[in-house]
Amino acid sequence: MKSENRNHIFFNTWIKKLSVTFFVMIFLFQVNAQTFTAQMVLAARPTSLLSDWANHPEILNYIVTYYGGPIAGNYSAKIIVTFKDGAGNIIGTSDLNLLPARIFASGTIILQSKDVVLLQTIRFSGNVQRTINATGRLPEGNYQLSLQIVDAKSLQKLTAEIIRPFYVVSFQLPILMQPQNQMVLMAEQARSAITFRWTPLAPAPSTDRISYLLQIFEVMEGQNPMQAFRSNQPILNQQVIGVTQFVWQPQLYFADSSGNRKFIWTIQTLDSKGFGFNNGVGDGRSEPFWFEIKSAKEILKNRNE
Repeated sequence: MKSENRNHIFFNTWIKKLSVTFFVMIFLFQVNAQTFTAQMVLAARPTSLLSDWANHPEILNYIVTYYGGPIAGNYSAKIIVTFKDGAGNIIGTSDLNLLPARIFASGTIILQSKDVVLLQTIRFSGNVQRTINATGRLPEGNYQLSLQIVDAKSLQKLTAEIIRPFYVVSFQLPILMQPQNQMVLMAEQARSAITFRWTPLAPAPSTDRISYLLQIFEVMEGQNPMQAFRSNQPILNQQVIGVTQFVWQPQLYFADSSGNRKFIWTIQTLDSKGFGFNNGVGDGRSEPFWFEIKSAKEILKNRNE
């Protein structure tokens, strides 16, 4: 009888231990199987200026739910960010050695661009990195953004990779209008005021404030206009905001002589960070125009010759 009781007690104890072990295994399986879920909402045409993504919460929202609890506690994880071209080829991804861990508490959190796209931790491919270093921008084209959560230590994948497409638009730099290229201005009028006009940047950026920098260079003796443009210091660096024209009062002496005064001018279009709108080429300067200033006497003389 005693032997049967001992066997019964042993059997009950074994069943309890087995049940606890089975419960723990089921719990751990559930935690590992579905620790996180995530959703991503990405603007279809975000600004090409990557550093400005942090200033625009509407560009990216990453909704993460952690199924933790009193037993599981908080979770340390990393969010891997990967940029791909339109064909799905990787052009930049998070450096896991630089990527900081984020502590997730049980529940749902909405992360924005500034929380997720940490540019200082992303390594881009050679050509793309050089363009970003020079301009701060992604070149025009189709791209994909991928986000995935992994365990901070083991790097085990905790969510499926979420991929969303986006497009970086091309901009048409301003076209110079007045003074027209190779135009001759009368000194008697030019000495008091010269009006410069140009077309606006197109299309107008939706998330970036732009400004125009009017630059005028004087063409010195022995130079052609492009030599002056490339090597001389501008005699005017005028920032213009909100309009596409500027009236210059030269305050220069245009002598009534046979000598010509030549100038070359351009518009540099800048974003709010001081980078030129250039789609990866140049520095945001429009094709320059040059013009001459002559006295009425000199103009009449040239007409009669």
